[in-house]
Amino acid sequence: MSDDTLRQLAIKAGVAPHWTDQTGEDRAVSPDSLRSILLALGLPADSDSALRNSLSLMESGVNAAASSRFTTARVGQKVGLPMAAPGGTAVEITLEGGGHRIVTSEDGYDGALTLPAFDEPGYHTVRTHDGDYTVATAPERCITFSDLNHGATGYGLAAQIYSLRTENDGGIGNFAGVATLGRAAAARGADALAISPVHALYGAEAGHFSPYSPSTRLFYNPLHADPAAVLPEDLVRDVIVNAGLGEEMGRLSSLGQVDWLAATPLRQKLLRALFDAIRDPGFASEPVRMDFERTLAEASPLLKSHAIFEVLHATQLRQNPNAWSWRNWDAAYRDPDSAEVAAFADEHADEVSHQIFLQWLTGRSYGEAQRACREAGMKVGLIADLAIGMDGSGSHAWGRQHEVLGGLSIGAPPDYYSAEGQSWGLTTFSPRGLAASGFAPFIETLRASLRYVGGIRIDHVMGMSRLWLVPEGASALDGAYVTFPSETLFRLVALESWRHKAIVIGEDLGTLPDGFRDYLREQGVAGLRVLRFEKSEHGYIPPEHWHADAAALTTTHDLIPTAGWWAGADIEPTHDGVDHEGIRAWDRGVLWSAFQHAGVAEGDRPAPDDTGPVVDAAIRYIARTPCTLKLLPIEDALGIETQPNVPGTTTEKPNWRHRLDGEASALLDDETVQRRLGYLGQPRDADA
Repeated sequence: MSDDTLRQLAIKAGVAPHWTDQTGEDRAVSPDSLRSILLALGLPADSDSALRNSLSLMESGVNAAASSRFTTARVGQKVGLPMAAPGGTAVEITLEGGGHRIVTSEDGYDGALTLPAFDEPGYHTVRTHDGDYTVATAPERCITFSDLNHGATGYGLAAQIYSLRTENDGGIGNFAGVATLGRAAAARGADALAISPVHALYGAEAGHFSPYSPSTRLFYNPLHADPAAVLPEDLVRDVIVNAGLGEEMGRLSSLGQVDWLAATPLRQKLLRALFDAIRDPGFASEPVRMDFERTLAEASPLLKSHAIFEVLHATQLRQNPNAWSWRNWDAAYRDPDSAEVAAFADEHADEVSHQIFLQWLTGRSYGEAQRACREAGMKVGLIADLAIGMDGSGSHAWGRQHEVLGGLSIGAPPDYYSAEGQSWGLTTFSPRGLAASGFAPFIETLRASLRYVGGIRIDHVMGMSRLWLVPEGASALDGAYVTFPSETLFRLVALESWRHKAIVIGEDLGTLPDGFRDYLREQGVAGLRVLRFEKSEHGYIPPEHWHADAAALTTTHDLIPTAGWWAGADIEPTHDGVDHEGIRAWDRGVLWSAFQHAGVAEGDRPAPDDTGPVVDAAIRYIARTPCTLKLLPIEDALGIETQPNVPGTTTEKPNWRHRLDGEASALLDDETVQRRLGYLGQPRDADA
């Protein structure tokens, strides 16, 4: 078997056979890794005959657009379809908005049907003698914050949902806290509230609580539902009392960290009791019941599949604690379309209905939180966080197996922060599968994330262009870059941004190819500029030199807050011979000097335990930038030291568990907090 032929196939399939490490050295991807990745892409290469067949398939130029009858374009751009038709052919067009047109085709390349440009965005239908084609026509770029705010700058807060305290939250923050904080932030002049991911996790496994390792991104985490936003408040109170939940809910609410293993089953007990209550014949709120029953009757195949998975997963785990992944189930249950799965769903119909209730309740309370933010005056409201992938053991990978890359994990090659690279245990869509399916899975995921919000943050946005994929069981060093159809994906992002009137932010931190940030700006996707990373060999980049189209932040959930960094709370004793305390002391001096030069601080450098002036200066620093949108993490608004997540750790650190002190309604009441927010914008109640 020729390694040269293998590399030739890899290149044609978008798998890079070489990569450059952090030292600038060229590295070759091993033949074994190439074969594993190609197999996941549907291109077997484990023998000479398989290699020849796969290469022949790639060289035949089989057109995915022809088989899926789906293509994309930009407004003002001519559209070519993969079928033969001479210029001058009359073609019927049905616009997404319902309008009809007859257009005359133009002479196209190699005789292909070529249509004049569409002048409005949308999913338009082209009717031909060969069948209908969908042309997803995107605007030139996404909606931006500048569009929504008429060119003026603004700011927002960022918070982890689970950290927000409200009455009856039972130790896990929910959309009640989101709505409450959103209203308070809007009153202080904020236009946005960025929140942690709300993707569905696993109801049967409370210990799997990282919001960036979802079972599916198409549905939501019921633990964040706010029952009182949807159901009568007296019903919620009565259920808590009658089920005897109040005392334990109060105890868990008072803790400094989320006790997921205790709080999850307690909250699930409450949600189950509420489900039973609204289906009781004596339930008085007929509109609420009818709304749910309508959702139940109209549940999509996707929703039903997720609901069945949740019930089946819980049943399998009760029978066998090692049955975490559906790949370890009996063969009949590994197939979501099998007769056995259908019989299971019928046998457990009430439990499946309960799972649909959870999604209904969560979606309605999500929407209510967005409504609260917008009615309070925010231009954007909530900004959702779209995780880069999903757990290969989860609902999406089970229900839509043909859409995902089985046997591969998303990760990152070695860099200065992780010498061995990273493998995150997440899978993603197959680029070839996306094309063959008309990009339906990607569109569905975008719509699920945008349904109740005014913006999204796309985690690891570089993944829309290329991803580092690692074969299952291999070291992260044995991965390779796989190319994704970025232009098509960004067109769809722009189109859904336009349809939802929502802004798009891309997490573009880390090592990026030259020109990628410029490419994002052209797409109307705001990158992130984080104070601690905005440095050159000469020091911190002055605020006036930051890019206006990016979102400015003092820190992120993966970094120690500003107060903690200044205090050295992240420095732990080591035996590597490096003077970490001395390095931090030097870095403090460099940062304080930058603050002084920018005119946001004066006087001597504060002591490590005097963090308040440093937090103030950091916020004033990003306020001086031309960035149209500033996003301030709530940890820096409050001046606390606690880091939500420490990358590369699991049980070593209490990740995704920290709770903020005080009720969500009172977090912004402190004069110091209000002064800090005042650096970024003026209160709305003072505008008059």
